[in-house]
Amino acid sequence: MTDTQQGAESAPEPTTIVTVPGTDNFHSPSSAARALANHRYAQSQKAQEEQPQEPEAGAEDATTEPVDESAQADAAPPQEAPGETESPPEPEVKLPPIEPPRSWTKDEKDRFAALPRETQEYLAQRETERDRETRRSQNEAAEQRKALDADRAKVDQARQQYESALPILLQSLTASYSAEFQDIQTIDDVQRLANDDPLRYTRWDAQQKRLAGVQQEINAAQQRQVTERQQKLNEFRTRESELFVEKVPEFADEAQRTKLQNSAVSVLKDLGFKDEELAAYWNGDQDISIHDHRLHLLLRESVQFREMKKNAKPLIAAPKPPVQRPGAARPKGADADARLQALTQKLDQSSGVNALRAGAAILAERRKAAR
Repeated sequence: MTDTQQGAESAPEPTTIVTVPGTDNFHSPSSAARALANHRYAQSQKAQEEQPQEPEAGAEDATTEPVDESAQADAAPPQEAPGETESPPEPEVKLPPIEPPRSWTKDEKDRFAALPRETQEYLAQRETERDRETRRSQNEAAEQRKALDADRAKVDQARQQYESALPILLQSLTASYSAEFQDIQTIDDVQRLANDDPLRYTRWDAQQKRLAGVQQEINAAQQRQVTERQQKLNEFRTRESELFVEKVPEFADEAQRTKLQNSAVSVLKDLGFKDEELAAYWNGDQDISIHDHRLHLLLRESVQFREMKKNAKPLIAAPKPPVQRPGAARPKGADADARLQALTQKLDQSSGVNALRAGAAILAERRKAAR
């Protein structure tokens, strides 16, 4: 036996590799095992079909080999374990609700809640961007307004300084003019100056124009100050009238307002104010001082009226006066006491403008009784 033959006899047989179709890609070991079992079962069925058929059933039973239970177990397709192929459902995540814009009305918010979530997100984002842009524009406008106010304050300050310097400048120019052109008093002096000394006449004419220009600036400043003061006074009147109507609603009625104004003028005249003074106060041409004694009297009567109203006791029905015979004289001061009692009762039952009128009537009655 040659070496070649020995090598051929001793060489191992080639290993057969079983290829399972459809097993190129497995997701898990169980799927690979299931594929292998299916392949073995298919091969076993094919082998049984290729075996020759015996003529007799008994012979077939005799020649039939016992089936290995382990092979059957390997050949049978394994049952799928629950939960291996299908992943468990993920728990549903409940998203928080989207709040509608705060500036919307209740009906708009209800309609917003009925919209799909994507639409709600879009609208909420648009509203947020709009609010952000609005705030940015407002901030820019506020900054610009603040800068304009600062510039206006500087301009007003410079103008006030300029206007306050105008009278001083006019006084200085007048003094210079009087010192240099003291001899020029009439139009004939001016004509003679123009004929005799044209150069001096030119200086005189320039000085006249400067004086006229400064005087014109002073007049314009005074007119502007009057206009601004009147405008501020009108704004102050409007604001204070609105506040007074809030405190005394009866003042909104034209008839009640006229009646109260007339009563107030009468009280002020009784305290010593004159018509021309009241007109000057009303038009803003004159200011009243807090040290004015007439104002002190008005305040004192107001304090007395307030204390009297605060300490007023509830009225008790007074007994009826005894019946007097005709011709009998009534006690002295009985009429004044009856009027004061009636006015006091009216004061307790009144408020606002009516209470002021009743208080003023009580003070007038007391003054009359004192006289």
